[in-house]
Amino acid sequence: MGTVSFNEMHIDPKGDPRVLNQACAPMPEALSPDVIVYLCTNCIPQGVNLPRQWNQDGSRVLVREVPCSGKMDGQYLLHALEGGARGFCVVACPKGDCRLSQGNYRAEIRVHTVQRLLEEIGLSPERAQLVHFSPADPPPQLEQLARSTVERICALGVNPLHGAK
Repeated sequence: MGTVSFNEMHIDPKGDPRVLNQACAPMPEALSPDVIVYLCTNCIPQGVNLPRQWNQDGSRVLVREVPCSGKMDGQYLLHALEGGARGFCVVACPKGDCRLSQGNYRAEIRVHTVQRLLEEIGLSPERAQLVHFSPADPPPQLEQLARSTVERICALGVNPLHGAK
């Protein structure tokens, strides 16, 4: 018995290999976010319902909740830019007020590392933003903070890495 390729083994129940090709296709550009906001769940005031996605200044914004801003790895943040996002924002607890000890300090170090790397390759370090928000702050300020940060990122224009493949 000869070897069987992956595509021969994995076809849809009706035998149409186009289904596999469609599943393996990259995500359409229209669905790729332009700005990603990584929001620490410990920063969200009780009762606040920040939209998970919205359009702002012609850019698609995606909000992702993370258990702690300190869990954001630099490689993960760079992957967002590699995927074509104009930039990202990490929302962390205020300095000295992290519920999980030092997560906000770790986030700050990682965002500053990404900013330094962006500058080294000739991109604007402002594509990587870190902002602080406390759950004790007035709830409407969280959305205002996110939108103003997204506005600064959108002002930088399209990500130059987006076209380089």
